[in-house]
Amino acid sequence: MNIEESLGFKLAKASQRMFELFAACLDQASITSKQNGAMLIIHEHQNITQKEVALLQRVDQTTMGQIIDQLEEKQLVMRVKHPADRRAYCLVLTNKGRELITSLWVEMKHCEDVFLEKLNRDEITQLFKLLDIIEKE
Repeated sequence: MNIEESLGFKLAKASQRMFELFAACLDQASITSKQNGAMLIIHEHQNITQKEVALLQRVDQTTMGQIIDQLEEKQLVMRVKHPADRRAYCLVLTNKGRELITSLWVEMKHCEDVFLEKLNRDEITQLFKLLDIIEKE
């Protein structure tokens, strides 16, 4: 038995390393990794609801509610009436939120470059393809 032969251990260590590279950027922006993820999803999906963000991020709805409340307090996200469903609210980034997520995206891509620097372009493409296959349910 060798822990280094455990896929879960390898994936966790890789994830930890990537998070450590990006953590300083998140700290400087005063947001968490989950808040950043929610903002990225909101940025990508027009008229998305809180429930849909929770599903995409694989977070329970109560936790997502807390995340969105925190982002609203920081004036990064707003809840607005859903155009097709009067009972629902959509999440949109504020101007401040769009500016922050744009700058964090640049920082994250730089961290990814550092994280993946030992791989060539073909290996990186293959890694993304394999992760897509594994991650899909």
